[in-house]
Amino acid sequence: LEYHIKDVFIPVILGKLHVSEQLRKIFALPARMGGLSIANICQTAELEYGNSTLAMEDLSNAIYNQDSAFKFDESNQNKVITQVKKNRQTFYDQYKNDLEKEISPLVQQQLELLSEKGASSWLTSLPLKEYGFLLNKLEFQDAISLRYNLTLSSLNRPRLCVCGEPSTINHCLTCKLGGYISLRHDSLKGTIAKLLEQVCKDTVVEPSLIPITTEQLQRGTDVSDGSRLDVCTRGFWTPLDRAFTDIRVLHPQAQSNANTSLFQMYRRHENEKKSKYNDRVLQVEKATFTPLVFSTTGGMGNEASRFLKHLAVKLSNKSGQSYSDTV
Repeated sequence: LEYHIKDVFIPVILGKLHVSEQLRKIFALPARMGGLSIANICQTAELEYGNSTLAMEDLSNAIYNQDSAFKFDESNQNKVITQVKKNRQTFYDQYKNDLEKEISPLVQQQLELLSEKGASSWLTSLPLKEYGFLLNKLEFQDAISLRYNLTLSSLNRPRLCVCGEPSTINHCLTCKLGGYISLRHDSLKGTIAKLLEQVCKDTVVEPSLIPITTEQLQRGTDVSDGSRLDVCTRGFWTPLDRAFTDIRVLHPQAQSNANTSLFQMYRRHENEKKSKYNDRVLQVEKATFTPLVFSTTGGMGNEASRFLKHLAVKLSNKSGQSYSDTV
């Protein structure tokens, strides 16, 4: 069965002729840890047998003792569920630690990126067309290639970027002429604005900032006329007050981010946005400013995480859905 999973099933869904042993090991990890949750049953059989035995212990005892009626103990089953989750987490923590000893630093960095909270949400979400989660075969294969920095399919795709360079993944995600930088930024901007419209008032996309006259602002602040931010809304953090946001999507494997930790990447880009706009928004607009920094692998900075959590709370309160379902 594992042979068919590795040499038949996975190549079909990836559109590849061959899957290396290293990739197979990575794909066996849970999605939240950078994998695809396609477990290697040869390695997990003993673990899952133990979990199954633990889960069925009460029923097995009832059958063995020939009880006339089986009484379901919900509190005990909740303890069993917790223990099963703990067993799996322990197993995959050790599995990932062993795997990281075999892979290169570049692949380790990729796994770290894919293990960020939210980076794998699209893999575990329902394929709802309304939210853009319904992918055709080629789109899914490309999404997996982007996730693991693999070679993209050449079907209906030019080999060269408009700038003349080969259309590799890293180049496409950093080239300012190829169009992908604008597409990903505008897509996020539109999505955030649409969500804000559901819970706030006076949501405006690309609002112009009030011109500077005699105000004395901190050094490095953008004081040019016609400056715009991505989204402005009213009543987000506090009633009636305005909140401005500006979005940036960074590519962690760009040359400018080399030898920089994830935390440092996000902090640097957030600080760049703040030094440019924060003082002007506070002093002139009398509003708040939040830089929303995301990565091409699906992660986000602390400011964006705090912003989206607060947005999820407001959406949850309005729709009546639970917070977890809203997120």
